[in-house]
Amino acid sequence: MNRLMWLWLCLGLSLTGHACGLQGLQQVIDRDGVRVWTCDMPDQTLRGFKAVTTVDSTLGGLISLIMDTGAASEWVYRTDRIELLKRDDDSRTFTVRAEADFWPLKDRDVVMDGRIVQDPDTLTVTVDSRSVANPQFPQRDKFVRMPSMWGRWEFRPLGNGKVEVTMSGHADPGGRIPDFLINMVVEDTPFQTLLGLRRMLAAGKYQRLRLDGIRER
Repeated sequence: MNRLMWLWLCLGLSLTGHACGLQGLQQVIDRDGVRVWTCDMPDQTLRGFKAVTTVDSTLGGLISLIMDTGAASEWVYRTDRIELLKRDDDSRTFTVRAEADFWPLKDRDVVMDGRIVQDPDTLTVTVDSRSVANPQFPQRDKFVRMPSMWGRWEFRPLGNGKVEVTMSGHADPGGRIPDFLINMVVEDTPFQTLLGLRRMLAAGKYQRLRLDGIRER
């Protein structure tokens, strides 16, 4: 496990719970085994998202993939780099800095705290993260620091080696970008990221891994 890094990935990592609840969801994509919904957020002009797919994997394999910071740029859409800043294996908490590609605009970065939790009854694993203002890790000149980002990964075991993967969140990239452009990205980012996750799992490096402390169905 020392090669694997704690992290939260995506355009928006999360508070407890989903960005989009059961009400107000608008389905915008349903193809290639991935479904994406968007929803209005209280006191926000930018929309939140929820995306779902099903994969063949162990829970340990999925966690290993999202913890492998060196591989993040290969499958997390518009993510150039994930840097581990702090990690506590006992509490399964972490702090990371993510760099996002916003070409042709100035790239964004964000510092996030997160935690990995497994439900003892359902065995569902959640990875929740949210942006934090940490003076130890100031904004770098080449980036715009994102003022708000939050979201969740949820891995729900279905049995027979299958896991339902849900990705949800919300992000404010900061700077002067028209809301309608950001809301277009909100649809494409989870779709492309889940396709990337399925591609990485299919390669076999992570798919059947098991981790100490994570129970499998």
